[in-house]
Amino acid sequence: MKFTKFASLIAAGSLVTTLLPLTPTNPAIAKKRTGSQVSSIPAAGNPSRGTWVTWAGGVNGTSRTSMDLPKGEGIALMADWNGNGVATPGRYMSGEWAYTNSSVDSPQWENMGRWGGEPGDIPVTAFIDADKRADRGIFRDGTWLWQLTSGGEATDQFGQLGDQPISGDWDGDGKTDLGVYRAGQFQLRFMGVTQRPQVLGKKVTYQPSPTLNAGVAFFSLGLPTDIAVAGDWNGNGRDTPALVRGRDWFFMKNLKKVKKTSKATFSMPGVSIPLVGQRVGGEEACPTQTRASQVRTAGIGKKVRKPLILNGTRTIEGNREVRSTLEDGVAYLVRNDQKSRLEDRWNTTYYDPISTKRTAEESIRRNTNAALSAATLLTTTKLRNFDGLSRKKVQDYAIWHIRSIACQHQSTSLGGWGETWQSALWAATAGQAGWLLWGRLSQAERGYVAAMVEGEANATARRGPRYFRDRAGREISIGDSKADEVSWDLLAPTLALAMMPKHKNAKIWKESAIALSLAAFSRPGDLTKKQSINGINVALRLPGTNANEDGTVTNHGIVNPDYTQNVQHLWWAATLLRAGKIPVPEAFFYNADIVYRALSVVEFSSPPYAAPGGTVYKPLGQIYYPMGISWGVRRPATFVGVDGFANVYSAPDTRADEFLAAHARDTRALQLRWKDGHIYAKGDVEDSYKRGKEEYALQQMALAWWVGSWKYGPKMQLDTKPYPNVKLDRGYNF
Repeated sequence: MKFTKFASLIAAGSLVTTLLPLTPTNPAIAKKRTGSQVSSIPAAGNPSRGTWVTWAGGVNGTSRTSMDLPKGEGIALMADWNGNGVATPGRYMSGEWAYTNSSVDSPQWENMGRWGGEPGDIPVTAFIDADKRADRGIFRDGTWLWQLTSGGEATDQFGQLGDQPISGDWDGDGKTDLGVYRAGQFQLRFMGVTQRPQVLGKKVTYQPSPTLNAGVAFFSLGLPTDIAVAGDWNGNGRDTPALVRGRDWFFMKNLKKVKKTSKATFSMPGVSIPLVGQRVGGEEACPTQTRASQVRTAGIGKKVRKPLILNGTRTIEGNREVRSTLEDGVAYLVRNDQKSRLEDRWNTTYYDPISTKRTAEESIRRNTNAALSAATLLTTTKLRNFDGLSRKKVQDYAIWHIRSIACQHQSTSLGGWGETWQSALWAATAGQAGWLLWGRLSQAERGYVAAMVEGEANATARRGPRYFRDRAGREISIGDSKADEVSWDLLAPTLALAMMPKHKNAKIWKESAIALSLAAFSRPGDLTKKQSINGINVALRLPGTNANEDGTVTNHGIVNPDYTQNVQHLWWAATLLRAGKIPVPEAFFYNADIVYRALSVVEFSSPPYAAPGGTVYKPLGQIYYPMGISWGVRRPATFVGVDGFANVYSAPDTRADEFLAAHARDTRALQLRWKDGHIYAKGDVEDSYKRGKEEYALQQMALAWWVGSWKYGPKMQLDTKPYPNVKLDRGYNF
């Protein structure tokens, strides 16, 4: 494509790789050489695919962040629209501008209004005023027309028809300057500088213009067909040009050595427009964090105290199989992620978890389970070899998941995952993994983890409990108890309390956790019993119930053992507080034994239930489903976790020890069918959960192994104090 076609192609709105809307670094911020430094990063956008990608370097390779937006015609843009330090996608089409402030995931376009629109107009962005937000402009045959975010308009003249416009702070004086690329030659204007700037080298010609109180630097580089970009690539406060040729980017070292360039190659999505992104922090920082989140995460990470970690024990029947399954399974996860599932992201510092799969449940939950499995095995054993993998490799794997997941939580990245269905469970799982490995995390990683846990704890407290039935017995959510949602919500405020007991919201977190514990498996008969739990008269205060009278849980319209086992969340939360050396409120055990008995003791007669009847737990680890299945007919690992907790906390007559051993051995037998360490056969017969059944199975094994260490650990302190202000009917306003 010849350079002379550049303007006409842009005017037609064609998706060509000869346009560069620019986002130079905010000079006022870039001059501050602190931990909040701002630097430029390569990016690309393809409106017809709706795909925007940024790349940020790091110690283990380049981090790639991909975003999906509604598809459409036009010209891709990227700029810091709201002044938070992160450049995010934009789009220009015949004078209409659209943008998003989200830096991850799949946001919708927001309309920015109209500016420009004449044939041949080229959209540009830069920091013209001083409000830290990108101003939008039009380059029209050498005239720059700006609409300022602080209000008003501005006009400037530099360049001519056919030029590629660029802009940046060439000398680091805090002022944005203009530039153009013309058939292999750069022309950079320095305003307010009539003497030759010290930043220029000998191969750069400088033509001062005293009457205009400016000067222009000239130098040749590249090919006429190259695309010019400019940015502060090293975070030193000065922008320098770069050239893009296909997938190859050529970065100029500085303006003293304009011929000395470094080359990098990026796989851009289809016919993409090269762009300049912007990030806060150094190469090892979360690439999508904002200035505000960087400050917040740095502070909150220092408030966390380390957990008490006990060595796992194989003296419990079944725990030998639990540990062996966990060892081989974690090795499988590492190898599978490296060679298959996350192969194209393996050498990245942050692997952009949100974009790995279509749903957040698979993208986030699956990876949190992998992280907890590896972190538990690392911290509760002295293993040096994991089926041929070194301890360091497994540790790096766990931390890689932890920092990537926490980085893309909305507490750190705009548009990130969180504060929605099941996200409290994901945050608690990844948060526990990070807490276990706390001494091995960097200060920044600690901040991301703590902020993620804090954010979910606060969201859970604001949301409050939900109920399956009202006090009259009418189903509020037909066929689906809220026991699972309420019980997994419990984990977020509990973990936050355990990690940060002196936090300003610690009291709210504790009260919220008590409320969720009481609501999670409340039964109709509880509404008529005179009992006080942590000073709360549940018969008078409960607005509804979630479990059936016999302790079973209804979900998917059936009495469902796969959801009854969520009672483990109560005991999981209790163990988190023990790890934080905090007394456990008695509410955390409310109805737990009764619900576990629905698996191990309660008899189902056939008919009306399916043949053969009897208890859910059968000999040799088999599971009986009284009203049909939801996720497969042979998934014993699903119950190893709850059995492990019950073996520590439930009454002896539940025979939790026997069932733990049976389910652990059955899981190990399934795993030993294969050589690579995975557990389930392909297909839906054994386990049909398509969003990470191997990772979920290993998470359950990890929980059983972890809680087993507490069976003979420090004696639990029970908190029976009254908490009269607990809100059982709504959340907290704060």
